[in-house]
Amino acid sequence: MLPRRIYDRLPEGQQQFLKFCIVGGIGFVVDAGSLSILTREFGLGPVIGRVLSQFVFGMTTTFLLNRSLTFRDKRGDSILSQYLRFALANGVGNLINFGTHALLVANVAFFHRIPEMGIVVGTAFGLVFNFIGSKYFVFRVPSPRP
Repeated sequence: MLPRRIYDRLPEGQQQFLKFCIVGGIGFVVDAGSLSILTREFGLGPVIGRVLSQFVFGMTTTFLLNRSLTFRDKRGDSILSQYLRFALANGVGNLINFGTHALLVANVAFFHRIPEMGIVVGTAFGLVFNFIGSKYFVFRVPSPRP
């Protein structure tokens, strides 16, 4: 992580984004690690294994870490309500990620030749959407009732 004195000078939104990115990295490790265990140790196929690793283990890990670290002061709703919104926002973010990659590979020669670079761009768009969705849709502070 950044040295503490630099981190402390960042505005709250930038601190949250940095934490969100770190949590996403942890989620990636959980996703990849659980996929490996599910396919190698439990004999699941790669598709079923990936569905479980991504949507059960990876997403649940990132939700819980974001709830307790990144947006810990924004836990006004029930955990189930927030989890369902998190799943919805991340589902849309994943579609944006995949769609960006597909559009670039299909329409731009550079990305057709090196499709992994399309993953980089798709991931960036998905990350930004997921952060904004988490900040303003999932972990929002409920408005006071009149």
